[in-house]
This record gives sequence, C-alpha cells and structure tokens, in this order.
Amino acid sequence: SFIFILIVMRVLKFGGTSVANAENISKVVTISVNALKADKLMIVVSALGGTTDLLIDTGKLAAAGDDIYKEKLIAIEHRHLQTAKDLIPVAKQSAILSEIKKQCNELEAICEGVFLLRELSARTLDRIVSFGEILSSVILSHKLNSMEIAHVWKDSRELITTNSDFGFATVNFEVTNKQINAFLKSTAASLYIFPGFIASDENGITTTLGRGGSDFTAAILAAAVGA
Repeated sequence: SFIFILIVMRVLKFGGTSVANAENISKVVTISVNALKADKLMIVVSALGGTTDLLIDTGKLAAAGDDIYKEKLIAIEHRHLQTAKDLIPVAKQSAILSEIKKQCNELEAICEGVFLLRELSARTLDRIVSFGEILSSVILSHKLNSMEIAHVWKDSRELITTNSDFGFATVNFEVTNKQINAFLKSTAASLYIFPGFIASDENGITTTLGRGGSDFTAAILAAAVGA
C-alpha cells in the first residue's frame, strides 16, 4: 500500500505590528517554523510598524526644503539597526548591519535629490516608501539565516508587475501569475520570504499597491499558486 502526503502551500502575512520590534519578529519566526512542519510557506511582511508613515514624512520634508528630513532618516536607520542587533547573535550580525546601511545610504541619496530639486513625484515617493518592506523582510531573512533555517528571500518587484499608476498601481495578473509560478518552479525551497506592498511596472520602476498593500501581496501570491 502507498501513503500519499499532500504538501500544501500556505501564505502567512505579518503586518507592521507583528514585525514592530525584535521580540515580535521572534514570534513571527516561531509561528512560521511551526507552520512549516505541515506546509510549504510563503511569508509576506509589512514594514516595521509606523515606518511607512515616517518615510512619507521624510520625503515630504525633503521636498519642502526642511533639513529635519535628515533626522528622520537617522531615526529610520537606527531603528532598523537596533532591531537587527536585538534579534540576531552578535557573531552573525555583520551581513545584516551592512545591508541595512547600504539600503539606508540609497534612501538618503534619493531624499537628498528630492531636497535639492524641491520636488517629490508619486514615482519617487513609491521608491522611498519601498524601503520599509525591503528592510523588514531582509531582517527576517537574516534572522532565519542565523538559525540555519533554509529559505529563499525574493524581491516582490521581480514577480508582481503593474501599470505605472504610482501610489496605487493596478496588477497585470496574466504576467504576474506566470512570473510567480516560473519562480517557484525554479527553486526547491519550502520557505519563501517576500516584502509586501511593492511591485514594479513594465519598465522595472518601483510601484506600490496602495496602503494596506501587503495584504494584497499575500492574496496575489496565494491566488497565483492556489494556496
């Protein structure tokens, strides 16, 4: 006789409160590891609680020519660095601390451009707010690495294709579903980490799915694979 075990793909989405600090991210890891015993998982995370609003404020301050935007950037970087330090053993921190600094340096350069031009387009704002989900998801990924939990981190912008309505982009489901399924077929992982909220248009320019868009990201992934 044969016993067939059905492996189901499940999507778990964790909002900003769930990843607000190191303690909560540790709970996310525990929940995910337990769920992984039964199903393959795709995990979608929001930015650390309050980060998206802070990023929007930073962009607007820079566009208004207000130097205070630099203090906001320092606060954003410090919070993410501290979260990583609280979450990951000291001996395994160097890679994630370097990644956070790299992302924050890029964010700073974009905001400096906004400050110099005194202009904040919807396209640029989407790029600025995208850093929240990128940072939270890479911190989670490095936490899993530190625990030697095999997984794949994937930039959602490489899978979810939208039009160019920055701020509230419309998904091209035909292209997106093909890309998601092709990606999953190309890997043999049981656990995937995705930043929520972000996508890209046909030219590869960062777009966002509107406020609360991380829920939408999870739904897009789930629908594409019949999770």
